[in-house]
Amino acid sequence: MPQISAVWKGGSALAETQLKEKKVEYIELIYDLIFVYLIGKSATFLDRVEAGFISFTTITQYLASSLIFIQIWYHTTLYINRYGKNSLRETVMLMINMFLLYIMGATTSLGWNVNYTVFASAWALILINIGVNYVLELKTADEFARLHIRQNLILLFVQAALILASIPFYSATGYAVGVWTMMLGFCVTPFLRKVPVNFAHLSERVMLYVVLTFGEMIVIVAEYFTDGFSFQTYYYALMSFLIVSGLFFSYGFVYDRLLDRQGEITGNSYMLLHVFMIAALSFVTTSLEFLRQMEIRDFPKTVMMLVSLFVYFFCLALTERWSKRRFHNRGRFMGILISEFIVFALACLLFMGNGYVCIAIMAAYIYLQLAALFLSDRHSEEKEEIRDSNRENEITE
Repeated sequence: MPQISAVWKGGSALAETQLKEKKVEYIELIYDLIFVYLIGKSATFLDRVEAGFISFTTITQYLASSLIFIQIWYHTTLYINRYGKNSLRETVMLMINMFLLYIMGATTSLGWNVNYTVFASAWALILINIGVNYVLELKTADEFARLHIRQNLILLFVQAALILASIPFYSATGYAVGVWTMMLGFCVTPFLRKVPVNFAHLSERVMLYVVLTFGEMIVIVAEYFTDGFSFQTYYYALMSFLIVSGLFFSYGFVYDRLLDRQGEITGNSYMLLHVFMIAALSFVTTSLEFLRQMEIRDFPKTVMMLVSLFVYFFCLALTERWSKRRFHNRGRFMGILISEFIVFALACLLFMGNGYVCIAIMAAYIYLQLAALFLSDRHSEEKEEIRDSNRENEITE
């Protein structure tokens, strides 16, 4: 089987780690499926429309809830990728965490104000469960991996302790400050010891999570038909379907065509980038739902869609860092990306009062970005072929 060999320099660590070929196991797929349920439960925050739109507090609660669930998935995925052996112990860990995630999802739909203690306790237990499995890995880990394992288990236990400590604080003050301890994990993780991941396995797991997010979008498109079968229904459903398809094909093009899945990376930056991308897709899903609701004010729902699409495509462009070949003149590509978005945003804001035109502009913009990805890759490929040909001619001469 092929192996990935990586030598990490630049810090205090210098080591060589061998990662064997790894496939996504069935238990991992089942574990990922629960996040479909969690995505839906988090979206219940956005049902609380007041004065024509959702409040800033509601948006932050939705974002925090989504990031908490993504981070749990993040911690679990990196653990299994680096140290997983598809053992009984790992299966038990995942099954316990799945049940605790059900509890978190149920309390999320009610709102943290209803039962923050249950939500926080289940969250802390999930982190402790993953941390305990890191502790058990210390017995068989080599010297290089031990420091990384210790750093992770300390991070998980400290975060769990802060979450549990926030429960009496919430009881006394009514402020759910423990929710924001998830930022500790995202901020500290990039500074942990650099240990390589099996990128083929990791990228496949991330892709599956992204597909689950698109699954929620498909449900939203289907809900358009609950308004009856009129021209407006058909039109908005078709445009929304084109938007979802364009976003999906854009990610699929990068994953299938550009991504170097045999690369040697630590995985932290790739995972963090997808945190923003998945969050952006979640807001796109909400925006699609708002587009058909006339009681939602035009300006905020249009801005939400614009910002979400920009974050998604910007993050997608940044994945070029892990591509098989770099885009020719990358700065020019990013400049064009931003310029196109500015024109697109101005057009949408100009026609935001006309939903038929605005949603058509959104669909056109997405397929323009897909075309830009394709043409940039084609141009870079041609440049590489010319460069390789010139190099061969030089050698021949």
